[in-house]
This record gives sequence, C-alpha cells and structure tokens, in this order.
Amino acid sequence: MSTGIITVQELGEDTDLWFVTGTTDAHSADEAVRAWVESTAGETIEAFMDAEDLVEFSFTFRKDWYWLPGGDPENPLDEAALVYPKDGLLLPGATPFMGPFSGFLVKS
Repeated sequence: MSTGIITVQELGEDTDLWFVTGTTDAHSADEAVRAWVESTAGETIEAFMDAEDLVEFSFTFRKDWYWLPGGDPENPLDEAALVYPKDGLLLPGATPFMGPFSGFLVKS
C-alpha cells in the first residue's frame, strides 16, 4: 500500500542496497527500485548487474529508521548512517538527524 510519493535512495555508490520510503508494500518497493535503476542507469537491473536471471530482492521493513549525520556539518547526509534503534548502532547520546520514519531496506 502506497502512503504517498515513493522515494528510492541508493545507499553507497554502485551498490546493491536501496532505501525505499512512501510504501508499506514490498511489491511496490520492488517496482520502485527496478524503475529507479532503469531511469538512472538506462537499463534494467538485470543488465546493470550482469545477471543471467531475474534479480530478486530481500526486504526489511521497519517503522523507526533514523539517519545519523555524517561528519560534514555543511552536508549532514553525506556519509550519514541509516540506523534502527534495536540494532545497537543508535547509541545513547547519539543525536539522530532525521527520524523516526518507515521504509524498506532493499538488497539484491
């Protein structure tokens, strides 16, 4: 189910990891990542990754993701970390830059 505008963010450069917000449906997240790769790379994800078969994704949906700022105060999202409080990376005293919000972590 879409909850508004679906956004896709690639985590890292030329990776196989994306963060998708704006939906609570894995199928919509799958379609959004495929469309994003096709629009940015100009080819299907299978061609982009030199896959012989259909690329399949794994999905992790959580309702309380946070961004921790990177080291550049001018651009806090540069090198920012996407964290989930229960994974141990959101340490006491750490100040989240944005959050909480819902989304899918999508890995191919």
